[in-house]
Amino acid sequence: MNYYEKVMIIDPNLDDSAARDTVSKIKDVITKNSGEILKEDNWGRRKLAYELNKHQKGNYILLLFKAPSATILEIEKMCKVLDPIIKFMIVKLTKKKQIEAALATQAQAAKSNVKEAVKTEPAKEDKADVQ
Repeated sequence: MNYYEKVMIIDPNLDDSAARDTVSKIKDVITKNSGEILKEDNWGRRKLAYELNKHQKGNYILLLFKAPSATILEIEKMCKVLDPIIKFMIVKLTKKKQIEAALATQAQAAKSNVKEAVKTEPAKEDKADVQ
């Protein structure tokens, strides 16, 4: 299996649930074709460098995943059919440094989530003890 990075620009006029549905459809295609989602990152709404399909802003989504090469054709077909997706790009991570960097950011994100959870839990308990 190969490592891939996919960036999508989704219609900014959609509400959050519709944007999540669009991303989940793409994630389903990946997982049904024996792929694995390693990281999903929502970069939020940003101004586009130039107008695309009469849109000046877009909602950027990054997916880092591992999948067989045949899955990419399925993803591209799905992205071309889905109207909320304004633009997309899939990049194959071929160099070892690219893959290691992508996996390292995933590991750092997981560690920071654990640290945040640990920090917030004792704070809640301390407040309960004071009252």
